[in-house]
Amino acid sequence: MVATEVVRNGVSTSVQAYKMPSGQYMTYFGAGVDAVCEGTDQKLLADSAESLGDQKVINLYGHVRYREARMRVTADKMVYWTAEERIVLEGNVDGVTSTGTHFKAPTAVYWRAIPTQRRTAKLDATGRPDIWISPKDAGTKEPKDSVNIKADRVISENDSLVWATGRVEINRPDMMATGDSAYLDNGKETLDLLLHPKVEGRGESKFSLVGDHIFVQSRQRQVERVKSSGSAVATSDEVKLKADTIDMRVADQKLQRAFAWGPKRAIADAQNRQITADSIDVVMPGQVIREMRAIRDAMADSHPDTTKILSKEMDWLRGDTVVATFEQAAASDTSNAPAIKQIVARGKARSFYQMAPSGATEKTDKPNINYVTGRLITVDFLQREIHTVTVIDRAAGFYLEALADSTKVKAKAAADSAKAKAATDSAKTKTGKPGAAPAQRKIP
Repeated sequence: MVATEVVRNGVSTSVQAYKMPSGQYMTYFGAGVDAVCEGTDQKLLADSAESLGDQKVINLYGHVRYREARMRVTADKMVYWTAEERIVLEGNVDGVTSTGTHFKAPTAVYWRAIPTQRRTAKLDATGRPDIWISPKDAGTKEPKDSVNIKADRVISENDSLVWATGRVEINRPDMMATGDSAYLDNGKETLDLLLHPKVEGRGESKFSLVGDHIFVQSRQRQVERVKSSGSAVATSDEVKLKADTIDMRVADQKLQRAFAWGPKRAIADAQNRQITADSIDVVMPGQVIREMRAIRDAMADSHPDTTKILSKEMDWLRGDTVVATFEQAAASDTSNAPAIKQIVARGKARSFYQMAPSGATEKTDKPNINYVTGRLITVDFLQREIHTVTVIDRAAGFYLEALADSTKVKAKAAADSAKAKAATDSAKTKTGKPGAAPAQRKIP
């Protein structure tokens, strides 16, 4: 704003002006102020105001309203530093841009765009502002695609670049993101989250990702990539991943693929199996797991059949690589989760599996043991249980069948003998001696 103001005074407006030694004026306006800045589109309205010529400052008090082509804002108090085009707003700040971005805050500072100092406008809102980035600023046309940002402090440059700090919450139709620091570039459609960040998908199939640093990439305002670095954990209904770095690909608000790797090794838990390797690739179109590839020093662990076996040992399969495939659960499967179909280990492969003795009707703590090694081991499953184990090249190993417990065998034999003797004694009591005709009683 230039130093010259045009004031339209109401009937009751009072004006007092004092000329300062510098030749500038200190002017006070009361009982209503309606001013426009000469040569600009700016307009100021308030209950009262003071213009300090020496400082090039205008203070406005009570029901303050500021208007320009790009911004409309109201507040309880406003301080306008005309030389630097900086506007300080205090108390019940409520503003909206020409594109529809809306913000509320206890305090805010607005820098106007001026050719000699800054090319773009800037807003710095504090006191936990609530900001709704309009669909137009967010790059969309649908009202439902608005983005809501809440944080202790939000800095916005031309409504395109946004920095947020302190308990950050970013709500979008396709996801919810939180952290203690965030940087949003609406033009590039990227989001960076730091300090305890978390991203949650909002589609029908839920997923979440946490870590030290999360990067989100969108296209046409739909998330297509979410990457977490440092102590990353990804969770969905189908699989849980842990690694130093997890990179997930998303389409239609559902996970399609996930990559996990890092020095601390990657771990995947899926369908009661844990797979560990230097890196893991999970293929899950439509967020339904289909294949899991574990690369380099890979291992797949699982508990033996707990309905038949009592054991503290885990079943396992190891190799240079391990590939597990899953199939859609049968209609009769009440778990409604993809069933394990096959696990293949390649390169220095070895496996250890525990099986219940044939014909066993009770749980046993002495299962049969199958241990094999080879170049390639394939384990096929039928109805979620091991069906066959196939070894190709350099096959070796052993199969141990648990022997019956001799003490239990003797006890069972003794019990059977006792039952037989009891049956014989009962027959003697009824007949007198075995095989004899029933005793007859003579009637006198």
